Amino acid sequence: MILPRLAVPAAGVMLAILGLHVALLPEAHWQGDDFLCSAFARDDGLAYLWQARIGGWSPRPLSEVVFYLYGRLAASLQRPLTVPFLALLWTLLFASTLVGMRKWQWPRVVIGLAACCLYLLGHPVGEMFYWPAGAVAYVCTLTASSMAVFLLIDGRDRSWAGTVAASASLAACAACSEAGACLAVLLAPALATLRWRRPGKALTLGLPGLCVAGFVFWEVAHHRLVSAEAVGHLTLLHSLRLALRDLGRELRQFWTAKLAFLLGVRCCAAGARPHARGLVACAVALPLAAAAVTVAAWHQFGAPCCERHESLRQGWVVLMLAASGVASVRRWPVGARAARFGPAALLLACLIEAAPRLHPILHDLRLMGAITATQRMDWRRGRAASEMMQFRLPPPAEVAGMPGIPTGQFAEPALNSWSAHGLMQFFHKRRITILPPR
Repeated sequence: MILPRLAVPAAGVMLAILGLHVALLPEAHWQGDDFLCSAFARDDGLAYLWQARIGGWSPRPLSEVVFYLYGRLAASLQRPLTVPFLALLWTLLFASTLVGMRKWQWPRVVIGLAACCLYLLGHPVGEMFYWPAGAVAYVCTLTASSMAVFLLIDGRDRSWAGTVAASASLAACAACSEAGACLAVLLAPALATLRWRRPGKALTLGLPGLCVAGFVFWEVAHHRLVSAEAVGHLTLLHSLRLALRDLGRELRQFWTAKLAFLLGVRCCAAGARPHARGLVACAVALPLAAAAVTVAAWHQFGAPCCERHESLRQGWVVLMLAASGVASVRRWPVGARAARFGPAALLLACLIEAAPRLHPILHDLRLMGAITATQRMDWRRGRAASEMMQFRLPPPAEVAGMPGIPTGQFAEPALNSWSAHGLMQFFHKRRITILPPR
């Protein structure tokens, strides 16, 4: 038996790590995308949602609808609502690691909490977790993929209810981002193939995810690939080499923590009897999807795209390790003595990655008052009845990051600055002066 006296303190430390990151949510910020998309959602309504977003540049049926509703609400209240919105997305992400549990077991709880900690540690998180426009796509993608994997870890796919839930998770993953569609198009047919003796379950697992992913790729092919931005900077072969280099570098980051997490999952999952082949399919599909996303970024942009892609890939690495650890128990069982050290290994993994994050968190906590005061003043100036406004950037935060908004003086339409144009559209201004942090 795994000793509760090891699992409970480990869970407490992990909750403290998560709590420190949650405490930084007031430093979350809007960027040009948030202002401009919210202004268009307010002014053009559902026509903008379909024609410019889902049926245009951003074929993400689920995340775009959520972002549209959020933007409409924020525009109508003239409040950014970043804390409640991001808190909701974070809560869903954390819940995805525990929702499949049949009964409360501390070792299983520690696995879920450790996964949540590693989602936030060991890589930059500002774009994906503290920026609403990035979070709505990529946190939701990670939530859906996390739920699918943990449903398999908990063996929920044996029942029809669990099969439907896993299928819905894969479909939601595809509907949240193009990266999620890459994962769904790989994982959904793999899981369906493993159920070939039960055609009903096979179709339920595979068809919804493939249909949504098909829609996403069709929209990408008919709208984005014919746009001026899709210039194809690098050949596919060159892009593949660069993508493999990037993925290798990311896998080597905090490799000791990753190894400790893998061993900890194995020990805490002692006695589990999941469908190992489904988890092996997850462990294979997740890195393949990460590679596909990276290859596409290098091919289209000549660069690995953005910080939020790296954050998502690192989240998928955590899921790959969790799936591998639980699947290995079926082939190589864990003894009772070794199982006792599972929570300690998971805690070690979290502490290794949390150590370099402690100073940035303390730095951001000290700046909390200045950052939130600057944000409140900016929105107060925006709501003022004037055709011009000043917008001051907040002090740069190390964890939450800072808005990527260029400074200077701009007049409408300000087509040379997406961010300035978005600010003026949202606040109904004709001129704006964007000032650097104090």
